[in-house]
Amino acid sequence: MRKYFLLTALTLVLVVVATAFGQNARFIRSRHLQLGVGFKTWKFEGASGVTRFTQTAFPVVYRFPLSNRLGVDFVTSPFLSKAQKPAGDDVKFNNVTDTLVRASYLIGNNLALLTFGVGIPTGQTELSSDELLLSGLAANRPLDYPVSSFGTGLTLVAGLAVAQPVGSWVIGFGAGYAFRQEYDATVSGTAFTVNPGNELNLTFGLDREFADGRTKFSADLIYTNYSEDKSEGQAVFEAGDKFVVRGQLLFPLGLFDPVIVTALYRWRLDNRSTNAALLDNSNQFHARAVFWHPLSRSFRLKYVVDADLYSNTVDGANGATLFGFGGGLFLRLSRIVALDPTVVFRTGKINTGPGTQVDVTGLEVTGGLAFTY
Repeated sequence: MRKYFLLTALTLVLVVVATAFGQNARFIRSRHLQLGVGFKTWKFEGASGVTRFTQTAFPVVYRFPLSNRLGVDFVTSPFLSKAQKPAGDDVKFNNVTDTLVRASYLIGNNLALLTFGVGIPTGQTELSSDELLLSGLAANRPLDYPVSSFGTGLTLVAGLAVAQPVGSWVIGFGAGYAFRQEYDATVSGTAFTVNPGNELNLTFGLDREFADGRTKFSADLIYTNYSEDKSEGQAVFEAGDKFVVRGQLLFPLGLFDPVIVTALYRWRLDNRSTNAALLDNSNQFHARAVFWHPLSRSFRLKYVVDADLYSNTVDGANGATLFGFGGGLFLRLSRIVALDPTVVFRTGKINTGPGTQVDVTGLEVTGGLAFTY
């Protein structure tokens, strides 16, 4: 759920800053319900521990206005997880993530957006040894599962995004902070206290719409700092600072309108840990192209290709080369109801150590029904 919080609690701090103009007002003043699904399964060829891991999440997002300037979000996600072992015995864990409630307040004439949220610990923190295995698989970054952690303690989040036009550009700045409280956890029958580190996010972004009105460019630079994690009052781990650079170009091309090309580079400094195997981080390069083919005002097809490259850590593991291709559609069923399923097939290799690899194949299905009124 930690990943989900960063994508929701600080959404309008970390997204392209152009949303701070015009779209912020619609964000605050509209009522929105999204019933989604995120299904992902990976098969590991020749793996000795787990041959397949599947997760299905059902995110629920509800947003409603309290006034022209104040809106409230509610986000949670039930999920199903299953790992298959070579012997044929399955390990399952079905639960719900922590729940986020967030308030967003629009300042001035779309000048800035202030957000404050509370992460309520509805997820499970008592795990068996088998459930701990599933937790580790869900948190594996190259696999990129919908829910990356199952449950933590109470979390407080706050953010502020400011944007202004400068000539033909929109330039913005944002800051967000997540404060995580101590909670009790149990793993394989052993109880202990966890005090997860807090998180600071700073972002700079710019956006430009060109003269044709159909070509747009945006870029973001995001910096994240983590404080140390503690267990039983003792520091055990501190994640290295993270830098993310992202660029996106949107333009028409023949039958496709628009084509959206995105590139991202994620770079991490070394962690601090008493375990030498946990010091190094894997960096990531991500590229994605989405081709939208409009067939009518309410119906569009889309075609997707993407690639993810992860570097090795010092032990020669965690590197990956993954490719995806697929498609989907957007169908507006009425003035307020829209459907947007996407299916992507994935293939590639994940490094498990010096000179050793596992071939992987995967399937990802995302989408759902959205009601905006």
